[in-house]
Amino acid sequence: MKIEKTAALPLAENGEGFIFSEKTVQGAKVGKKEDLTYIISPRRFKLYTDSCDKLSILKGTGFIKWKRGETPFSAGDSFDVCETGEYELNGNCEFVVRRGE
Repeated sequence: MKIEKTAALPLAENGEGFIFSEKTVQGAKVGKKEDLTYIISPRRFKLYTDSCDKLSILKGTGFIKWKRGETPFSAGDSFDVCETGEYELNGNCEFVVRRGE
């Protein structure tokens, strides 16, 4: 179980090429492209992983909350989120996640 900040390049630069649903999920706009999910969240977005997610923060600031504490983030940060179970991004932000590697 860990959330580790990495020096990885962003998974995407912007929302180009993503197909967004008309409906919101947890109050957020969600777009898909291949194995990537682009999320535009106004406040909080919950995720769950038993494997390892790759996460790139494109815009905004806030913190990642999980059962072992909180980790701050800001635009340009990248993280490996491994076997954390439920975690959530708190803050007005845009991010891209590649699920379960």
